This record gives sequence, C-alpha cells and structure tokens, in this order.
Amino acid sequence: MALVFCIPTAFASETTSDENTLPFILLNKNFAFIERTDAVIIDAGKDVSGSSISASDFDVHVKATRKVDPSFVAYDDTREIMDVYTSQVNDSENPSDTGRYIVIDFNDNGFGDGGATNDGGYTFDLQYTVTYKGTQIEYVDGTSIVPEALVQTDVVSPVLDQYQYANHDGLDYSYFLNEEADGPLPLVVFFHGGGQGNDIYTPIRFSNGGTVWANPENQEKYPTHVLAPRNATTVSSMHKVKAIIDGMIEDGKVDPNRIYITGFSMGGGSTWTFLQTYPDVAAAAAPLCPAGGPGSVDNAMKVANLPLWTFVDEEDFLYNSVVNTDRTYSPYWNDSLLTIIPFNQLNDPPYNGHRFDGHAVWLPVYNEYVHPERGMLIDWLFSNSKIKGIADVEVNTDAGVAPVLPAAVAVEVNRSADGVVTEERSVVWNAIDPQLYSAPGVFVVEGTIEGMVEKATATVTVGSVATSSAKLSGPEAVQTGQDFDVIYGLQGLNQEVYAQDITIEYDADKLELNGDVVSVDADKFVIVETDEQEGSIRILGIHLNDSVNDPNQDLIKLSFTAKATAGIANIEVTQLLLADGEGVEVEVDGDTHIVQINKPTVPGDFNNDDRVSVGDLALLAKAYGKTSDSPDWDQVKKYDLNNDGTIDIEDLVGLARLILMN
Repeated sequence: MALVFCIPTAFASETTSDENTLPFILLNKNFAFIERTDAVIIDAGKDVSGSSISASDFDVHVKATRKVDPSFVAYDDTREIMDVYTSQVNDSENPSDTGRYIVIDFNDNGFGDGGATNDGGYTFDLQYTVTYKGTQIEYVDGTSIVPEALVQTDVVSPVLDQYQYANHDGLDYSYFLNEEADGPLPLVVFFHGGGQGNDIYTPIRFSNGGTVWANPENQEKYPTHVLAPRNATTVSSMHKVKAIIDGMIEDGKVDPNRIYITGFSMGGGSTWTFLQTYPDVAAAAAPLCPAGGPGSVDNAMKVANLPLWTFVDEEDFLYNSVVNTDRTYSPYWNDSLLTIIPFNQLNDPPYNGHRFDGHAVWLPVYNEYVHPERGMLIDWLFSNSKIKGIADVEVNTDAGVAPVLPAAVAVEVNRSADGVVTEERSVVWNAIDPQLYSAPGVFVVEGTIEGMVEKATATVTVGSVATSSAKLSGPEAVQTGQDFDVIYGLQGLNQEVYAQDITIEYDADKLELNGDVVSVDADKFVIVETDEQEGSIRILGIHLNDSVNDPNQDLIKLSFTAKATAGIANIEVTQLLLADGEGVEVEVDGDTHIVQINKPTVPGDFNNDDRVSVGDLALLAKAYGKTSDSPDWDQVKKYDLNNDGTIDIEDLVGLARLILMN
C-alpha cells in the first residue's frame, strides 16, 4: 500500500528534455537486521518487452557518504545485480513479461556489499550510478531506446519515509503517526541501543526495533503510533520524553492507558530509567537484553504490578547481569517473565536460518519469536491496558420519561505499584433520541469517560407507564416492642390532585398506631381530619402549592409500635379517592406494606425456649468434636460459638458462662 502511494510520486516529479535519459529511484526496505537498498526501479515511460533486457545489460555503482558528514565515504564500489526484469508496478518482486518499469534487483542480505543504508551508527546518503551496456531496450509498441543516461531522482523507503524527525528541548526524536485509524491510539516508545545514536536517522534504521511496529501488516493488526527518542538515557532526558508523550495525549492522538515501553541493550537500560522515573505511565514494558535494571528494591516495588517481559539469550555478554537482575527483583513483581533464548536466529527470508551475534536477541523477539503461551511480543504488548474493567450501568425508566444516567462510573485501573484499584470517573453520555424511550423496550447508550478511550455503556430498560397507586414504605423487619415509621405517598399519577380520602388498615393484634399521623411537608400537604378505629384510620387531606401538579411524593408519616406477638403484620391502603380542581373523583389502587416482627434472640438458646439452660448445654455436648470438615457441619455449626471451625471445650465453657449469667 505504501509503495503504490509513494513511488509514483517520485517519478511524477521528474521531467527531462532528453528522450534518451531515463529516471530511476532507489527502493529501500527495512529488514529485521538493517535497512537495505532492495532495488533500482527505472521508469521506461511505456511498456517494455521483458525479453529485451537482462542482468548483463547493466552495471551499478554505489557511493555512500554519511548524512552528517558528506566527506566521509563509507562505500564506493559496484553492487552485485541479482536479477533484472520488467514489472507492471513500480515495486520489486512483481515480475511480468512486459511492463513500464525495469527492476534491477539486489540481494536482500549481505555485509559490506554496498546494500546497507547505514553502518557504524551513521546513516548514508546514497548515490547510485547505473550504466546501460546492452544493445537496445525494446518497447511493446515496436519502438526501442538506447538510454544514454540513467538519472537517480529519489530514494523511497515505504515505511521509514513515514517517520518524521523533531527536537524537544534539545532531545532529538523520530516518530510515526498512524493518520488512518480513528484515535486516540496506543503508543510504542522505542529506545535504541548503544552506538546507534550518532545521528537522528540511525536509531530507527539499525535493525527494526523502531520501525517494525509501523510495518503495514502490524499496523493492520494493531494501529499505533511510534516514538523513538535519540540517546535518551538519563532521568532528565526521560522528563523530555514524557513531555513529548503528554503533548501527543493532549492532541488527542495517544491513548494514555495503552503506552508500551521497549528497547534493547542500552535501550533496555533506558526502558528501566523511564520506568524508574515514571512508573505509572506504561501499560506494559519489554526490556530486551537490558544494560540496566530497577536499581533498587524501592524502584522494583514501584512496578510491582506492571506487566513486564524481559528477554536475553544464552550467548549474550549481558546474560549473567540480566539473570541476576531478574533473580534479585522478580520476587517483588506480580506480573513478570524472563525469557531466555538459546541463540539469535532468523528463519524467515532473507536470513533463512542465519545466526546473529549473541547480543542481538531483539532480532528474533521483535520479528519471529513465538512464546508457547504469550505468542509474539507485539501480541502480548497490545493485549495490555491500564484499564481492566468498566462497571455495567443499568437504568430503568417509564415510556415517555427521559432516563437519568449517572454522572460517574466505576473503573478498574491497574496501578503499577498497587495493582487494580476502583476509581470513580466522570462520564459524558451521548445524546438520547426521545424516540428510544417513547415506548417500552431496551436500548444502549454510550458515554465518554474522563481520560479513557474505552466507552461506558448504559443499558436502559423502558417499561410501560406505571399504574397510578398509593405507595407505602418502611422497615421490612422489626423486633417486638420496637417503634417504627411507615410513609404514605403517591406514584404514577399524571394529573392534578387537590384532595384525598385515604383509608389505611393494619393488624391491630400485632401493631399499635401511636399518636397522630403527621404531614411530611405541611407546605405541600395538610391533614384536615382523621377518624381512627381499632385496626384502621381514615384520613382526609388536601394538596397545596406545587404538590397539586406534582402529587407523586411522600405525604404522610404514620408511627407504629410492634406488640409482643411475633410474625408478619400487614399495613394496607384499602381505599383511596382523589379529586381534582373540578371536583372530579377517581379511585386509585392501594398498596400493602409487610413487616416481619421478630422476638429478640437469646445467645445460646439452641432449643428455642427463650432461655439458655442445661438443655442447650446438652445439645452442644452431643455435637462435641465436630469440625468444619464433618459431613453434617451445616446442621451443627450453630454450636461453634467462637467460630473457629471446631466444637470443643471453649464452646462448652462459653455456653456454661451464659447459663450462669442468666
């Protein structure tokens, strides 16, 4: 995709007045070990017959000079040609019998052959000289050309060309922004190894630790941005890195809960320096063959719950250091893994089983290594987020009534030091179309949570319009002799109410009505008169002020005393008449409140005779020796007075003391 976009632009910008001069570009590719010039692509202007060209028709010469020091010549010699073919597209590896483009293909792998775009910690300016030695190049339309000159017009590196370069407060950095996916997106922060920071270009060109995340296949799977600081090794430089990250977050590009820190060698040490400085920024971190570690138990405990994955191979000169660091500090970590690889080998083309230096564990880890449980590093990194969960929100409303959604939701957040904690985060809900709650049904509303990409969701259940009725509320259970209140009100009414005639009945054998019934708010509802009989009371009252048009509220308080008789007692609105401002009466459904009256419990009264005595001691003695492992424990555990899982002498002594006290 990047090739199709970038390369035609390079050719389109080139014009020449000499019809025997053909333009060409260099096509660079970032391989696992190093970026190389993969091919020269000549624009022949129109379709060429592939049978009229061959590798022997061309010579290629390369002069490579350092970008930061053009006087330094790193290579000045020929480049071996592997193949020459025509192509319908301006890319390598797409040969065809005819095509507008002539591709001079080079070896993808090699050392000291002029193919590398960087070496020794420096990136090169590349000047290719292509000489045509053949008889003629034949076009499919019957014409031909003998190019007198081939002119380099551009250097195209489809992935690396998408990186930009900048400086923040003296810190150089390169970065890749995915402008296609909807943001905010995750961010990978890559710290390069030692000796690769001599210029701003090399940190992402030596190996592909900084560019592998931007490769099209990985971007398709995990859209992300990438930040690659240059020579960031100190605490002060980490402050600058953090400032760059903060800017990306403020611009709405980066998800603050999905920031991943990684690097190799010196960059592995930089990874630890960042974690020491800002332990709660990363969602996960992967230091590879790190030249450093947490440095202290305090620093290790700051990331006790941060997902960590460290790599080293057995041939690495840092092997003992990395293993000792893990042995020292991993006891303080709850989510860490050290993976030791026997050797560094790349099996995919173009390396085809080549073994690299023992220190280069990043080559297999960033590109090919698959852990039997975690998979590839990229998969593991992007599986982590600081957000571990969002509480479900469920709201009920009546048809035609807008739902009331909470102003905050509970969010589970992984804190590097403390682990998962629950926070209340404010939420702004999307606007709700009134049509969604105009009739009974269920719909879902999304909300934007403060500081998060993940959305809150509220499930709204719309019920039928409630039937207008009385409403009684009070305690569900009381003890004998206890005083308690029951509140009377209205619900579900959509009419004005000026007056009420209420009859309330109650179980007189279990309940006693105390004193006068009173208005909850005398400015809204006035009790005019009452008629109290045994087991019932009739109340006449009127509404005042805004209570006339809003009668659905608590209106009257009734005070009761539970008598000595245990059991269930009912309090019931048996008749309710309402009248509006025109004197029109309407009968409304009543309501029943049920209260359970319990006798006070006597500790140790196992036989329920309202006293603790030798009979209870006998029951406990029968269960003596039983434990929580006994098959009938559920039946006898009530005798375990001290709740230690065993019925023993302590329980017998405790019960005996209760008997003597009574």
